[in-house]
Amino acid sequence: HDMSVEGHESAAGAEEASAESAPDSEAARHRDAAAAHRAAAAALRDAEARACVGLSDDDRDRSPFSRRDRIASVDELTEDIPSGRATRRRVAGATIVVRAEPGVTAEWLERVIACHLARNASLGHDVPEMSYCPLVPLGVSASVRSVGGGFAVDVRADGDDEAAEVLRRARALVAPDAAVPKA
Repeated sequence: HDMSVEGHESAAGAEEASAESAPDSEAARHRDAAAAHRAAAAALRDAEARACVGLSDDDRDRSPFSRRDRIASVDELTEDIPSGRATRRRVAGATIVVRAEPGVTAEWLERVIACHLARNASLGHDVPEMSYCPLVPLGVSASVRSVGGGFAVDVRADGDDEAAEVLRRARALVAPDAAVPKA
């Protein structure tokens, strides 16, 4: 979903307006397009609601990477892509190691991250207040695993440009002059 809930609702309204002034042969097509946009908006809202149910407002609204003191390290995440008889290595995103804290489990962190991914999709991946967060770009997925003393979060992007942006944002989390909100 590269369009936000608001974008889908706006497009639905535009399609309805076009249906009003279109000949009958085209009006049905505009109404169908409006219905598809409304369904997409509802799907985004429902996915966010399901992913974020039971989380506090703070967990829902703040990036799980907003606390720089919890970030232990950032590494390039790569994957091998078969290319004929050879294999090409591609940057797929970043692995962010988060220090463990009392009460934080891999499952809980994965749940917070799933909420953020769904919320970012609802917002159309336009989240200026989280310009530092590697979960914001379009086409991002994440998985969490326990590692000694914390959790490794693999943030993977579909495209090369998005993967480079994920890695840039992740590296900025551990940069001494990073502009990440203080907790």
